[in-house]
Amino acid sequence: MRVLIVRIGALGDSLITTPLIRQLKQDGNEVYYLGSDQAQVILKNNPNIDKFIHHKHDSIPNNKLGEYFESIKQAYECDKMIDLCESIEVKLALIPEDPKYNLPKYERAKLCNKNYYDQTLEIAGCKTNNKLPEMFFSQEEEDEFAEFREENLGFKVIVWGLSGSGRNKSYPYVPYIVADLLKKYRKLKIVFVGDMPCQILECGMPEDKRVIKKSGKWSFRQSALACKYADLVVSPDTGLLHAAGCFDTPKIGLLGHSTIENITKYFINDYSLEAECDCAPCFRLIKDANIQCPTDKISSATWCMSKGLPAERVKERIEEVLYAN
Repeated sequence: MRVLIVRIGALGDSLITTPLIRQLKQDGNEVYYLGSDQAQVILKNNPNIDKFIHHKHDSIPNNKLGEYFESIKQAYECDKMIDLCESIEVKLALIPEDPKYNLPKYERAKLCNKNYYDQTLEIAGCKTNNKLPEMFFSQEEEDEFAEFREENLGFKVIVWGLSGSGRNKSYPYVPYIVADLLKKYRKLKIVFVGDMPCQILECGMPEDKRVIKKSGKWSFRQSALACKYADLVVSPDTGLLHAAGCFDTPKIGLLGHSTIENITKYFINDYSLEAECDCAPCFRLIKDANIQCPTDKISSATWCMSKGLPAERVKERIEEVLYAN
């Protein structure tokens, strides 16, 4: 059977589909995938995809997407289509237009505290015991990281993702924690990764040769590969956290609007922290934190990232993972 997967989403959204892709291929299907530029980044070299069909962002009006997906299915003679658009956002991360958005928090939890990987497989009607995401790197990509591995021999290395798609995915106390850790542990290096705007966040980091600033310099694939060779990955709920889930590397997700059940439940060596404050987890899709979220007056961070995850709590978890043994 030729199966068309449709997922027009971001980096993390695409990674969430990889267990489904793997299982469909193992079941003997021919797998076609309609995805965005970001999906192309994630799925490069994936041997379980027979054909990737590129979708140009905003090229089709939202009210025409259903017809467009059906036309792709017919054009490529696919027997079945699995439409995963809005499978997480809207269904498990509630939007303001949905009446469920305004339900009490405990009611939202009943509806939305469900694992994203399980949700994807369930929609597809597919079962698998292996729910870990995966990325595939070429030998050339691996060779490019030989120098990185060599330079960091003898050091504990933290790869730290600075921000996701919204302010509820940016942690305000990174500079303070990093300064304390570097002062306490001489053989420690911290590599900051993120997109170009994250360079603004890097400006507030301690000036130390053990601080390596790669935001906007490394591609996402390079940042993901660094997770493989790090001693620890720290990240809010972003594509990087899902990329870390591809590997056995210990990881600490800084989770505000979402939960361990949602994101990291199946990850190996997961030490994620959930925010503890009145509004978290909210199970809401945050598009504008100024309107949707209570924020800290000093840092302007959302409560889940400030009140919900105090600096001392995060620093203690990092030390527990890196130095307890």
